[in-house]
Amino acid sequence: MLEALRGRRSWGAVVKDHLVFLLAVFPFITDYLQTGKWFAGVFAMVLNAVLGGIIFTIVLLLRQARRRQIIVEGLRQTLIEAIIHDLKNPMTSIMGCLSCLIHESADAEQQHKLLRLAQHSCYSQMELLETLIDTSRLEEGELTAHRALVDAKGLLEDILDDARGTAAYLGVTLRDTIAPDIPAELQVDAELLRRILANLIHNALKYTPSGGSVGVDVRMHGESLQFEISDTGIGIAAKHLGRLFEKYYRVEGGDQAARRGSGLGLYFCRLAVEAHGGTIRVSSEIDKGTRIVFDIPIKVERGS
Repeated sequence: MLEALRGRRSWGAVVKDHLVFLLAVFPFITDYLQTGKWFAGVFAMVLNAVLGGIIFTIVLLLRQARRRQIIVEGLRQTLIEAIIHDLKNPMTSIMGCLSCLIHESADAEQQHKLLRLAQHSCYSQMELLETLIDTSRLEEGELTAHRALVDAKGLLEDILDDARGTAAYLGVTLRDTIAPDIPAELQVDAELLRRILANLIHNALKYTPSGGSVGVDVRMHGESLQFEISDTGIGIAAKHLGRLFEKYYRVEGGDQAARRGSGLGLYFCRLAVEAHGGTIRVSSEIDKGTRIVFDIPIKVERGS
């Protein structure tokens, strides 16, 4: 069956190639039908060649545009399937937790675990929905980095507090190092910075087996605030690193079978970092872990 389908596609490609050729020589055929000669003169030959070349180029451009459209449609379909998967899994988890709480007699400790799992699933769903909305807004220029004076260490501690519960649930050690020279107050977009770190820390925890560790290090680097998120997880093959922050790009294949996602989280992080005027980069080794570093230029308020 598959061979038959391949045969049909090959035959269709041959027919299309012949049609392109016929369109390219159409001016010559028209002249021949009118005059009985393939070449009615040098001028006519040159004119027909130019017209044929233009027709040939237009047809090739249309075919190329069609191929790109097919690729985009395929990406869109893949994205829809990934989003459905990413929304369905947390919802299934939430429903399972609620069902246990309603129909089974669980002790206080078990109830607490079920509620924490349901809460974690709710956060996962909300994170995906917010990423979908804000990625589109960043692309359209509707969402920009609105800097405001914030308590730097307080903001970082809030972000880490949210991640510690997930790390404990997954059995992963979360360590953090905040350099003492971090200014007490600085100008950043607190919400975008929170989202960037939440995405990167969540990814690191997600792909780090139980018993592993995730590190979050924050330091000053010149006039920028530098963040480093590292893990001891499954790592990423070198062939994927150059495209990791592209829209819809997902790490797949036999060596990355455990990965699945919409391909928007890291793309959103790149857009949000660039909205601050910063840069983001990644290094990784299979079975050794991943390291993502990003820098955000900041306006420092050092006080008197």
